[in-house]
Amino acid sequence: MAVGLLFDTSVLVCHLRGEDPRCTEYMGQVASGALDGYASVLTLAELYAAERVGGSEELVIDQLLAPFQLVPSSSEVAALAGRLARQWRRSHGLGLVDALIGATALSLEIPVLTLNTKPFQCIPGLLVITPARVTRG
Repeated sequence: MAVGLLFDTSVLVCHLRGEDPRCTEYMGQVASGALDGYASVLTLAELYAAERVGGSEELVIDQLLAPFQLVPSSSEVAALAGRLARQWRRSHGLGLVDALIGATALSLEIPVLTLNTKPFQCIPGLLVITPARVTRG
């Protein structure tokens, strides 16, 4: 079982934009080694896919994620994510990327840190943390 948090893209973007000091506090804890930070490779893809990202911004993303452990998806995680998305897509709007991130957190047995709790709340057994509160799916 891993110790730490799986960071959702929303927290990383919040930090990059300077929108909430609580996001930056979590980033500082990862950078200092006080907290084990994990990020799905899908989070990396989402950051690189942003419209305003170019050469120098990619360097910033790389530096931002340097202290994180990037977690690849496995066939087991992909299968679980597909089942979750199928089950919760219509009733809760769970998209495939969020299902993959949630399934990754479940496989690591760690909570997801996010500013967007809604898509994750339907995932049974997933602990969801925001910089302000904790909820359980």
